[in-house]
Amino acid sequence: MNFLSSFSRLFFITVPVVIACSSATDVGQGPNKTEQKVDTITLVDDEMFAKGLILKRGNPSESPGNIYPFLGSPAQPDWELAEWGTKFFLTEDDKLNTSNLVSYQNEGKQLSFHTGANKPYPIQMNLLTSKEYTSPRKYGEFWPHLLIEQAFKQQPAIKDLKELRLKFKGKLTKSELKMKASEFDKGLHTAQFQLFLSIQNLNKNSAYYGDYVWFGIPFYDYRYEKIPLYASQDVAKDDATGKFIYSLASETHLGNKTFHHGDEISVDIDLFPYIIKAIQTAKQRGFLTGSLEQEFKVSGMNLGWEVPGTFDVGFEISKFNLTYINKN
Repeated sequence: MNFLSSFSRLFFITVPVVIACSSATDVGQGPNKTEQKVDTITLVDDEMFAKGLILKRGNPSESPGNIYPFLGSPAQPDWELAEWGTKFFLTEDDKLNTSNLVSYQNEGKQLSFHTGANKPYPIQMNLLTSKEYTSPRKYGEFWPHLLIEQAFKQQPAIKDLKELRLKFKGKLTKSELKMKASEFDKGLHTAQFQLFLSIQNLNKNSAYYGDYVWFGIPFYDYRYEKIPLYASQDVAKDDATGKFIYSLASETHLGNKTFHHGDEISVDIDLFPYIIKAIQTAKQRGFLTGSLEQEFKVSGMNLGWEVPGTFDVGFEISKFNLTYINKN
């Protein structure tokens, strides 16, 4: 089962290459203290996007190829670029080079990578749904996505984890409402920039092999400066996955900060205890009932825009990393 084949969801809140490095850690106090080494492992493969990105379409039979922001590689890309619900698909023909950027741009979207010393960051992700919608979106209709995705090669078991750390920095660069204020429906329309991890039963001997829960880290939602916790089923349109979504309240990782005002914000959080809570909550709500907690692994991710309203939006990512530490 390829869980990335069905990355298509939005929740409407009605309220309202693995790299390992050893770091020394002191244990105990006084002259007899010992030194213990902890291995911190990078979860994301090809952090530099050197192997390019596979282009994904709603129709699996379509083969649009890949894009190569940099030199490219004969190896299969680890990253995918998903553009669900759109009229404007990016291709390698949309590539533009400037002195410090490589950019893919068409009438409806833009994806840019930095080519300087800190390449590929910052990454700019813009989506112009004023070009997509001819009228305000109605219930059940599709909406544009611009997501970078990856199925992890290293899929750490939840039972073995001590820490799963997210480090992220970025800022909102644009969010313009392009529909009439009288047409805006909080239950149907918004623009969201977020990270989702798939927490999945990967025990091949289990009858529930492949079952999973979405675990979300929201960064921006047009409707809420303080995004509330969301824990419910993935619904809202015909191709929704029907799986359980557990998405953090923004104050968990942003505190009192918000991306709404264009400030660059850094996030540094251990997600592990919240993933445990997500699994437990899903089970309490009648999901994942056939799976044991020790069968779950962190299997993949997506990051980017979902825009089910008429908005022109942009977000700049200047840092993104996921690392984990296993129990001793």
